[in-house]
Amino acid sequence: MKIKKIEVENFRLLKTFSMDLENELSLVIGKNNTGKTSILSVLDKFINEKSKFSYDDFNIDFKNEFEDLIKSADVPDEFLPKGIKLKIYIEYNDTDDLSNVSRVLMDLDPDNNNIVLGFEYTVIYDDFLKIKADYAVFAASENAKNVKKKEYKPRELKDFLKQNLEAYFKIHKFSFEYDTATSDITELNLLTLLVKILI
Repeated sequence: MKIKKIEVENFRLLKTFSMDLENELSLVIGKNNTGKTSILSVLDKFINEKSKFSYDDFNIDFKNEFEDLIKSADVPDEFLPKGIKLKIYIEYNDTDDLSNVSRVLMDLDPDNNNIVLGFEYTVIYDDFLKIKADYAVFAASENAKNVKKKEYKPRELKDFLKQNLEAYFKIHKFSFEYDTATSDITELNLLTLLVKILI
């Protein structure tokens, strides 16, 4: 059994990242501050349950877009969960022990020897609406403090999100169906996992 591909969205320097892994050896080479460490960090954050996400883990473009959505007077149409996403593509063969992954197999077709695990740290639409409402209360309170005490510097949206992130963003784990014809996953056909995943 081997990991053959990793995809990451919205984590630190990795806005939209995909990496194919070789059979024997894969090297990640690049200049400083290009995202090499982020690859290991995102794996650790999702797989090591003691690791926690922080607001600074989000990609800067994602943070800017998300803050604009919150501050906007318009309420956006319903959207799919937004946040950090990781997909791990695993390939197995007949000699592998599948006991650890039997619960995540989506296809019993003998020609399909792929498992795709998905990990997300995301906010759903209803929780996004709560963020907008809660932030409006927070901002009003901060402005009132500033009126009362001129030297008080009101805290900003990023401060609110840093303090309250875990109230809105949650970790989700999935197993996706892999389509051998297209060599891609079927996003709409997934199994939500409540169990600890052993890779």
